[in-house]
Amino acid sequence: MITTSFAQNYNDNTMAAHPEWYIKVTEWNVYATWSAVAIIHHVTIENNSDITYKDVKVRVCYSSMSTGGAGTIVSQEVGVLPVTIPPRSKKTYLTSGHTLGAASTFMNAVDLQVLSATPIIN
Repeated sequence: MITTSFAQNYNDNTMAAHPEWYIKVTEWNVYATWSAVAIIHHVTIENNSDITYKDVKVRVCYSSMSTGGAGTIVSQEVGVLPVTIPPRSKKTYLTSGHTLGAASTFMNAVDLQVLSATPIIN
């Protein structure tokens, strides 16, 4: 009979319940077009868990480039990165780009937060 330790069950459950604790975006770029479409590209994602994740939900925060509001957070966009991330990996995704809501050429993308992801459990 094979038994799983409490610690192993706890770790597996935590990795499935809180992917945002294990997924780290180390590099990313956002390009905003004149028509206010934001394109995210060259996203490097590190997965420090023992499980695979897909569909990473992120929030990108934008600051103003205008003289009066420079540096002030003026907008946020939430979107899903359509990627599948293997366990214990670090790789660059979306090199061709992916639409991620709206932005403006007068805003800087200053922060990206991982909100959630879908765990793939065999």
